[in-house]
Amino acid sequence: MLGVSLDDIETQRKFKGENKLPFEILSDSDKRVSKSYGVLDPSGNFSQRYTFIIAPDGKISHIFDKVNVEQHGKEVKEILDKLQSK
Repeated sequence: MLGVSLDDIETQRKFKGENKLPFEILSDSDKRVSKSYGVLDPSGNFSQRYTFIIAPDGKISHIFDKVNVEQHGKEVKEILDKLQSK
């Protein structure tokens, strides 16, 4: 699992530490990753949070385009469980 944000690396480290996140957050300050995934609004900022589940073959198997922070972990787990049972 990886997070990606437009913020710089130091901001990512601080956010990860403050929130005790068990995964890496990558800095996409040049916006290349965000542009390639189509998640930037016209002003060049994230329009909302997205989650992409990428299968071992490198293909996107699921996209969450409306992320409810309170429910999201449960939603992701449900999708991962379904994908593993196929």
